[in-house]
Amino acid sequence: MNRNRTLPLSSSCRGNGGMVVASLLFILLLSWRQPSSLTTSIIFVASALAIDTSSSSAAASRSSASSTTNQQQQQQPSSSPPTSPLYKSHDYHLLEIVPHSPTSFTQGLTLSTISSSSILYEGTGLNYQSQILQHDPRQNMKTLERRVVEPRHLFGEGIACYYVDHRRLSDSDSEVVEEVVREHRLIQLTWKDNIGMIYRIINHHNRNDDGTEAGSEEPPTTTESLELIDTFKFDTHTGEGWGITFVPHTKEFYVSDGSEYIHVWDVETLVEKRRMAVTLERGDESSSSSSTVRLKYVNELEFVDFNSKNKCGGGDVKDWDIHDVYLEQCQGEGDEYDEQTCSSGTTNTATNEECSNDENNHTGFTSTMSILANVWYQDVLIRIDPVTAKVTRVYDLSDIYPYEQRKKDGADCLNGISVTGKESNEEEGLELWVTGKLWPKMYRIRLID
Repeated sequence: MNRNRTLPLSSSCRGNGGMVVASLLFILLLSWRQPSSLTTSIIFVASALAIDTSSSSAAASRSSASSTTNQQQQQQPSSSPPTSPLYKSHDYHLLEIVPHSPTSFTQGLTLSTISSSSILYEGTGLNYQSQILQHDPRQNMKTLERRVVEPRHLFGEGIACYYVDHRRLSDSDSEVVEEVVREHRLIQLTWKDNIGMIYRIINHHNRNDDGTEAGSEEPPTTTESLELIDTFKFDTHTGEGWGITFVPHTKEFYVSDGSEYIHVWDVETLVEKRRMAVTLERGDESSSSSSTVRLKYVNELEFVDFNSKNKCGGGDVKDWDIHDVYLEQCQGEGDEYDEQTCSSGTTNTATNEECSNDENNHTGFTSTMSILANVWYQDVLIRIDPVTAKVTRVYDLSDIYPYEQRKKDGADCLNGISVTGKESNEEEGLELWVTGKLWPKMYRIRLID
């Protein structure tokens, strides 16, 4: 949403000379290390209270973190990702630092759904400045293309790459065959105009004259262009658009609007199917003193799978091959169709018995699938159950680019999450790209549980 530089920011993300936001409903100070450890302390401060983080202990902590980050950012990233972490915290490992434009008011990151592509898209905001950028992580996050959002007055918000599958009949050896044609797209929201845009992603390969891939020693160069094919009107709880992510297993978009709600839209019709309030248990769930709070200001969203090598589930948002198998098994005809396999909505590369052990399988999700989200003005990522909308984990990223350093640099809030395309499992952790508004760097991290 619009994070105007004139707005006051909270202690974890302030604008230049900004004061504490009295309207914030909460501040999260969580330190648990296991997703299931919801008994660890969670402190919320009501919106009527002013937030004071000027204590000497907080100052010392930020000073130490700032020093560490300065040392990290002085290191020049190599052409190939480093083999060992540059920095380790209890919630993440820092793997790589790449350049990012300090003029980009980042609203969202999303990885191309085209399997041969490595392009990372970035959507930026502000009136008359909103763009969609294409970056290549293999070239030190070089910006390949820029597309200005039209009309220019629109304030760009979250973006998500996705695809739709069209069925068509074709003749093959005098036989009519039904085939599935996949069209890759990008969807973009706007802040207060209630307008969304849909672009077709056109893939271009760099090939030699004889049709072979250019550059045998290097990965083939892939570029993509965006063609605007549709605009649409939308409505949310607040009437605003913030973040959006594509969930391939259910063919749905999850959409945030700055409130506590996540809206679930059908991918093809864009009709809202349901909405869920994001909640967090405060205190010990087994104790009578525990309570449930609703979290406002849910911002950028990213659907992920912490175990994309899982035999039973689909992969993370980049692991399209597994979903293709599901299409063949569950949307085909004749011998390929398996009612028991397909009723769960998940790919059955293992036995039905193994897959049915997952408690969420009837929904199309496995227990390792989640929605990651930024929270406006907070230096955290929250992990949300895609079925219940309960927060199951909070990751502290406050030392990746500390507030004091951001204040000096004129940078704004943490905002922007994307998977990297690398397969993951629960032991290794999940790799992500993260950045923020007006940040000079982008960071490749591995979340640690």
